[in-house]
Amino acid sequence: MLKKILLSGLFAMVTLGFFIGFVSYQKEIRDALSQSIDTPSLDEGPTLVEKPTEKKTAVPRIIGLPEEEAKKLLEEAGLTPSAVTEHTDQVDKGYVFYQRPMEGAEMFEGQEVIYTVSAGPFGQGNPDEEEKKDVLLPSLLGKTQREGENILKELGLRVRVRKDYSADVAAGRVMEQEPSITAKLQPSDEVTLWVSLGAKPEETKHQVPRVVGKTRAEAERILKNAGYQVSVTEKEDADENIGKVLSQSPAGGSEVIEKGRVQLIIGNKKTVTVPETPSEGPGEEEPDPSDGSDPPVETPVNPPSVEEPEEPVETGNN
Repeated sequence: MLKKILLSGLFAMVTLGFFIGFVSYQKEIRDALSQSIDTPSLDEGPTLVEKPTEKKTAVPRIIGLPEEEAKKLLEEAGLTPSAVTEHTDQVDKGYVFYQRPMEGAEMFEGQEVIYTVSAGPFGQGNPDEEEKKDVLLPSLLGKTQREGENILKELGLRVRVRKDYSADVAAGRVMEQEPSITAKLQPSDEVTLWVSLGAKPEETKHQVPRVVGKTRAEAERILKNAGYQVSVTEKEDADENIGKVLSQSPAGGSEVIEKGRVQLIIGNKKTVTVPETPSEGPGEEEPDPSDGSDPPVETPVNPPSVEEPEEPVETGNN
């Protein structure tokens, strides 16, 4: 009995597996038949084959090489060399010291690589050629003053530096240049660099103390303690203003940027002029005859007469 049950179960499993496999197979056939088959129409032309992309090459490093060697290396890489000369005392004459694009950049074959060759310090070579050569002014904006000066001197240009305040450019950096960028100049031409002093500081103003009506000593003390110098001029005025400040300059309460000198006018007593009168007395000096004036004339005064008694006259009859 048990054996029959096992055989029945096995048969059922086989039948079920066959059924599942058949259903899956039928589904795959239906899916395959439902897909559209792309066939080229008669009106369409032949299928175009996409052209392969142009070949790229890596830019070799040519900085530090002689010009001829750098040129040859670029040509071997399939690139077009383009040389520019520039005076510099940092690199030996005839050697490359700059390239664009830099080493390792990928470019299509035939594209141009620009490189700069040292012409040596300014003044070397044919003087006639150097006089005729135009100097292309580079941008110096944002560079430090020293960097800008060095670049211009290497180009053989004269430098003038001017400074001004700027809230947008950091102190010590070039904020403007004259002539403008890319201007063509001749050697020994002058270029003006405007260098930033940074943001303009706010001006501090000071208020002058009021000292009118105060005594001279008090006014001087107040002004000197406030950091001012004092000058004094006296002026005659009424008695009640003697020794007091009549006016001041700058005026009290006015604002000044720098503490300087304050001029004070101080009241002074009026001067009274008394005319001189001649003095008389026993001490008066006698006039000197030598001064040309007439000497005083003394007038004699006769004393009063006194009657005297007549004396007896002796006679000879006795």
